[in-house]
Amino acid sequence: MNTIEAIDFHSKKVDFDLNLSTCEAWCDTRHMRVFWEAVSLITPAAEKYIMRSVLAYKNDPIIKDNAWLKILVDEFIEQEREHTVVHVKLNKALGINDIGENSNLEKTMRGLTSNLSILDNLAIAAALEHLFFSVIKLTFIDTGFYKDETVDKRVLDVFKWHWCEELEHHSVTISLLSQLDNSYKTRIGAAFNIVSKFIPDCWKIILEVEKLYSPTHYRFNATVDTLKLLNYFRKGVGVSSKFFDPTYDVIPAGKWSWSYIEQWRKSLGVDEEVKVRS
Repeated sequence: MNTIEAIDFHSKKVDFDLNLSTCEAWCDTRHMRVFWEAVSLITPAAEKYIMRSVLAYKNDPIIKDNAWLKILVDEFIEQEREHTVVHVKLNKALGINDIGENSNLEKTMRGLTSNLSILDNLAIAAALEHLFFSVIKLTFIDTGFYKDETVDKRVLDVFKWHWCEELEHHSVTISLLSQLDNSYKTRIGAAFNIVSKFIPDCWKIILEVEKLYSPTHYRFNATVDTLKLLNYFRKGVGVSSKFFDPTYDVIPAGKWSWSYIEQWRKSLGVDEEVKVRS
């Protein structure tokens, strides 16, 4: 059996100060505040879906017969659980958790798990991780948002911790998918499901966050804020499109990413060398 290469990572349990006042504007730039609050609301349902999709392969020989990969997947799941718990706490501290609880996203992701094959669900999970990877690069790192001194440090610390680990998750899901399937069809299908099922529910969450802050003009503001965000994303077509390369394996074929990851990890407060296991 081929060995999957991935980075060696570990759970970074952190105690966060989430003693926030819901009336505080933790971020002065409206479109960034709305976007990152929406991302935090999306996180629990997305992370639980990704966990289910990876765990579906836990007894498959590709993981079962590879002792270190099993450890890697176990750590992956532990990190994802922590992300879910902490973001629920953050959402409650910001006074927005009801938006996530009342959204249709959890039901949508459960439907994908039930109605699609385990391979298709893994492909969607990998696509989501790659989407998050692109979002982190384009709207968190490249914009300098992670070091914006006007942003509440307590909230920023949660995102910095999560995004540091998200960079690692990208390698696990992409590498696992590359070993199991290298077809365009699977990856295009995953993208279609994200665009047709995941994104619409995310848009509804953005609308609800906008409505919380500007009840009268929330649809107009959501459109304006989304256009501002798309201006960041248009610069990252090359980053996002790598998911559609059926030969794309994040370590050997994607060495372009590791200098970024080492730089980002240090910027985000994890000053340790990225190690590759093989």
